[in-house]
Amino acid sequence: MRRFRRQHDERGAAAILFALLASLLLVVGALAVDLGHAYATRSLLQTDVDLAVMAAAAELDNGGACNPEVVAKATEYLSKSDNEVPGQYAINLGGTPGDNDGYIECKDWKVTLWAPRSHVDYGLGSIVDQNGADISAHAVAQIKAAKAQATLPFFAVQGCDYGQQSIRNASGPATGVPPLTPATGNPANSASFTINPSSVASATTSANITLTGNGFNNASKVYFSNASGANYIATIPAPTPTNATTSFTVGVPSAVLALDDTWYVRVLIGTKLSKEADAQPFTVGPPKLYCDASNQGNFGTIDLPRTDTNSFSLQWNMIKGIEPTLAKVSGKSGQCSGQPGAVESKTSPVNGTNCLATEPGLKIAETNEGLITGKGGLKGRLDADSTGSCSRNHDSSRTAATIKSIHVNDDLLTCFITNGASIQNLVNGDSVATQALSSDIYNSPRFFWIPVLTPDPSTGKKSWWIVDFRPGFITDQSVGATHNAPGTISSLNGLVADSQGISELKVILFSEKALPEFAPTTGGEADYTGSGPKALVLVQ
Repeated sequence: MRRFRRQHDERGAAAILFALLASLLLVVGALAVDLGHAYATRSLLQTDVDLAVMAAAAELDNGGACNPEVVAKATEYLSKSDNEVPGQYAINLGGTPGDNDGYIECKDWKVTLWAPRSHVDYGLGSIVDQNGADISAHAVAQIKAAKAQATLPFFAVQGCDYGQQSIRNASGPATGVPPLTPATGNPANSASFTINPSSVASATTSANITLTGNGFNNASKVYFSNASGANYIATIPAPTPTNATTSFTVGVPSAVLALDDTWYVRVLIGTKLSKEADAQPFTVGPPKLYCDASNQGNFGTIDLPRTDTNSFSLQWNMIKGIEPTLAKVSGKSGQCSGQPGAVESKTSPVNGTNCLATEPGLKIAETNEGLITGKGGLKGRLDADSTGSCSRNHDSSRTAATIKSIHVNDDLLTCFITNGASIQNLVNGDSVATQALSSDIYNSPRFFWIPVLTPDPSTGKKSWWIVDFRPGFITDQSVGATHNAPGTISSLNGLVADSQGISELKVILFSEKALPEFAPTTGGEADYTGSGPKALVLVQ
């Protein structure tokens, strides 16, 4: 009897335990189903808010509060029926981040978006929680500066920041002499010569130059002309040069010495001047470069330090692009105070270096290392195969000609034009050229950005405000060139070189409107400062 009773009790206990376990398993299973439902809902909600915040951030037009287009795009996307998540509350992106109806916030070129919550009712899980759950999700997208933008350590000035321009060493051989007054005309005389010295310091009150060459028979005067149209004449002293004369000396006019500029020297024989193309530059003061389009202004080099090298910052700034974030300043112009490379103003939403130390002219040795031969274990910027099929041969081949025995990248600007626009359209920034360039241009080492300054920094090494940025491309293609008619391209495609290497860069500066609005993200993008190509990044 006792055995029977004990077995009966054990069976009863087992039955109770089984019932409890079954109930527990049922509850756990129910919770698992409901939690799975909640997880699936949150996954849908997160996907939608990720896509919505990216679409909204693409509409940002400032680094402060949300502009109306941002809010409208987020609302539009989350309101679409095919994006609606079951149980979602009505959308109202105002209020506070904790609202059930969603919220949006913009700051520092960043959009934070909370989606309207979705309510999930529990099924069997209501045994544990009868209220169900409100599922939330948020995402953050940010406009960053596209890593491909590569700001190079050169500058331009307003008035000379569009179209065909030149960056060169003004103390070197004369190349691309500007139109001079009076024009040489045709025919010209046959005098060919060099001058010595080719430059004097500012405030020099008296100087002579010696012309050495041939074709001087019966030469009577020497003309000094600048790109602005000024012209001064020196008379050749007796005896008058003959066929046997190989050199003579003249005094430099005081008016020439009084004006810091690059003057171009020609010889007059009878009524004929020597060729403009053979005119020799004579520089008073620091080298001054002319703007190819309007014969005024100046280009030169930016002195900015790097954190990864102290020995060859300029070369690495050419190879990698300038390291510090640059920012433009509104409402200011001319010289800035403080140390070069300083952040002089904090008015921009994203702070950056906006005060630059400049030096007129092209630093030849550093430019050759930065663009061609390389420095510090890094290859020169243009020591690269051409991009895709964008060489003159419609492949990735380099130039047939060499600089320092190196064949260089041969990308054509017209290759990246995706419609019928010409280079002139890109320069004008008209509707034909709006986003006419493919994003592949960001991969070309010939593509760059340079800061624009308001003054003419030709009076030595000083500091100047950045007032704008301009995209550019190293090439000597004609402004009339198109994708299907690229025109005549020189052997080095915009690089002028002699035995010493690069002496001049021919560039096209064009409107930012011609670029695609967004560049591919590659990782490590810098803060956006309001100019240049954007990269759209999902931060979280």
